[in-house]
Amino acid sequence: MDLSDSIPSFPPHVLVVEIDGAKARTFRSFYPRIAKVLLFPDYFGNNLDALNDCLCSLEVLGNTDIVLLIRNARELLSKEKKEKKEALLQVFRAAEKPENRYDGVKFRVIGVKG
Repeated sequence: MDLSDSIPSFPPHVLVVEIDGAKARTFRSFYPRIAKVLLFPDYFGNNLDALNDCLCSLEVLGNTDIVLLIRNARELLSKEKKEKKEALLQVFRAAEKPENRYDGVKFRVIGVKG
């Protein structure tokens, strides 16, 4: 996840969806938020393996260039152990790699400090 001081501008063809890290300080509060903004299926399993699968299959959004913007990124999973937050970041990094995608979508995660 890239971390910037301000929200970069994106061309009109890029779909930008947002999560507020201040409202997702635990996995329990993070999973429903990401599932809602990225339209995960109802059977989404609320675990990292299911998250990886859903992040790599975003064709349901109907866009080929998607950015997950995390506001207050330093707050994201701030109530979880450091290892758990690192595991989430590894899933994000894996989902950004074209060779791991099932859908042909260009996916990026960008964190904003404030």
